[in-house]
Amino acid sequence: MAPAALAFAVGMRTYLDTIILTYFVCCGIARLARFNATVALQPKDASGKIAYFEGTPIPTSLTLVGVLAYLVKYDLYLDALPLVTVIEGWDIHPLVLVYALSGTLMVSKTLRIPKP
Repeated sequence: MAPAALAFAVGMRTYLDTIILTYFVCCGIARLARFNATVALQPKDASGKIAYFEGTPIPTSLTLVGVLAYLVKYDLYLDALPLVTVIEGWDIHPLVLVYALSGTLMVSKTLRIPKP
């Protein structure tokens, strides 16, 4: 998915970053696969439309692209990107945790967002 590739391009390249970005991509794939497999079983309203999203829709990850664009605009990328050492030798960029949250919300079965 493009948001994960962009995160890698702006400097989220530590070992822990790549694990979380891979998790994000896997969540996106799982979200799309689940939608395709269960769309026929979802409860529909009188017009035949599904009333809610199960988990956040994939396009909500564009928010992450907006955050990255903001960072690039203000030269906060590559070496200027905030970095935290969790344990000696294990670094992580705190922003990558937003990717973990976004991926988790995409595959959430209990989060129901009404469709407009």
